[in-house]
Amino acid sequence: MPEGVDRGANRGLALNQGVWRIAALALLLATAFTYFAWLGDMPLSDRDEGEYAASVAAMIRSGDYLVPTLNGEHYLEKPILLFWSIAASFRAWGPGEFAARFPSALSAFLLVLLTGLLVWRVSGSLAPATLAAGALAFSPLLVLVGRACLTDALLTLFTTFSLAAFFLAQEAEPPGERFWYLAAWAGLGLGFLTKGPVAAAVVLPAALIYAIWQGRLGRALKGSHLLWGLLVFTLINLPWYGLAFYELGGEFWRSFFLDQNLRRFGEVLLGHGGNLAYYLPVLFFGAFPFSAAALPALVRALGKNPALARRADPLARLRLLAAISLLWTVIVFSLAATKQINYILPALPFAAILAGYFLWRLGAGEAPGRAARIIFWGFLAFGAVVWFLALAGVPLGIKIFWSDLQAAIRPDSSEYALPAQAPLMIFWPLATALAGAAFLALAWWLERQQMRAWLGLGLVGAGLVFCTCMGMGLLPSAAAVVQEPAREMALALKARVGEDVQVLSYGLWKPSLLYYLDRDIPSLETKDKLRLARLLSTREPVLVLTRLRLGKKLRSMSAFQAIAPFSGYLLGGNRAARALWQGTVPSGEAQR
Repeated sequence: MPEGVDRGANRGLALNQGVWRIAALALLLATAFTYFAWLGDMPLSDRDEGEYAASVAAMIRSGDYLVPTLNGEHYLEKPILLFWSIAASFRAWGPGEFAARFPSALSAFLLVLLTGLLVWRVSGSLAPATLAAGALAFSPLLVLVGRACLTDALLTLFTTFSLAAFFLAQEAEPPGERFWYLAAWAGLGLGFLTKGPVAAAVVLPAALIYAIWQGRLGRALKGSHLLWGLLVFTLINLPWYGLAFYELGGEFWRSFFLDQNLRRFGEVLLGHGGNLAYYLPVLFFGAFPFSAAALPALVRALGKNPALARRADPLARLRLLAAISLLWTVIVFSLAATKQINYILPALPFAAILAGYFLWRLGAGEAPGRAARIIFWGFLAFGAVVWFLALAGVPLGIKIFWSDLQAAIRPDSSEYALPAQAPLMIFWPLATALAGAAFLALAWWLERQQMRAWLGLGLVGAGLVFCTCMGMGLLPSAAAVVQEPAREMALALKARVGEDVQVLSYGLWKPSLLYYLDRDIPSLETKDKLRLARLLSTREPVLVLTRLRLGKKLRSMSAFQAIAPFSGYLLGGNRAARALWQGTVPSGEAQR
């Protein structure tokens, strides 16, 4: 155990290291199960999953792996690393939902492993390492994002690695710090290649604040190997950024840096806005129940962590970095005008480190203090009650508000189409609600039985059950209602008609259809009714992907024929398309 760690205070959990070895191994297996099991069973969602998968499919069709495209247009929302990762996954696993999500799931798994290894290296004990890794692995937000085809898990892996390497560089003596500083620069470079300037916005200020707080700013600047670090960063990023700028010129600058970065910070895009407190409930419920343990640990890491204690204990210094990184990440994303729940993911590993430490010390018999005890148990009870009420109310809420949900859908901008009748969803919402209630019941029982040594592992186990119910039960059942019909429609169409038949969408922008059809399709808005009428008036088959709610409006057009409903979606077209669908005209002869 490193110098400065109180061996006596660790006795409560360290007496039986065999328990922690078994727990660490079980956690590793449970994490792999959580992020990889049945990863491809759920259809791709819209809009991000569909956009990324469709862009990679277009790359493969064209053979151009430099500039992503979506439906024939340059797609410059994100840098290239996620697209290359998905393309490599498609090659390894074959195209499909599993392969599209695999890079994100792998990143989440490695992120959990990285967090545990960092705490283990610093503390010298498997106990806090296992609890920190478990708190991260079974946070609902990471499970939600890690099992989705998104950039955020990759970004969080690289920003966390960069800050972890920076911390180890600060801990090392010359010349040993050189490797870790360069590793930190490499992590920053990979984060920049994943999501652009946001990686630097998370990493650099947090590292700077920590160095100033520790009174090591001069040493950090002198020892950071700035020139070599910038060279590493440039070698990672210049090939793609340089070639993309060379090929696109001003379009790349405007679309990527100005529209997708500066505008996202200063303006609300696509309706994704929120106030300055937006991420507080997101982080609390997204990291529950471990957020209840992270809160008192955050206060203690900043307010009751004197310089003398930090000099003696590397774990105290890691807690300080975790607290600074957590707060800074919340601040920088809160200041941005465009907000989505997945954006705050880079804060989650640091919340887990703090939560793991608190549960470790609580289990070791250390008195947390009256205020910390009230915060922990109060927020644990509050979060469990809110989760239970929200989930248990899903079946009734769907029934009551279904018509309001349908009315809120805007044909040209909403990606989903809902069936006319509210679905019956009872089992998984209630099962997940009961799993959430088990958090409080199990924790309270362990407290009453004076079994605090098992409290942390008990919460990790309860988190596993809760996240399993949510990620592998509740979400797939919801996707079966709102997304599976669209996939069925696209796959049925792809199986029946050839690439020579014209397909378009009307009042339905749904990127996942581009992926499932494996083609670009013209997208018409509802105002383009006259243009649609002209297209349908031709003798060649024209198939239309649209919404069932637009069927009445479309049937007023003499050329439009409804072909097949798919829950809230509708497949239609002209008479030639209907004949083709019914098999009276072979697809290969449709254009003759």
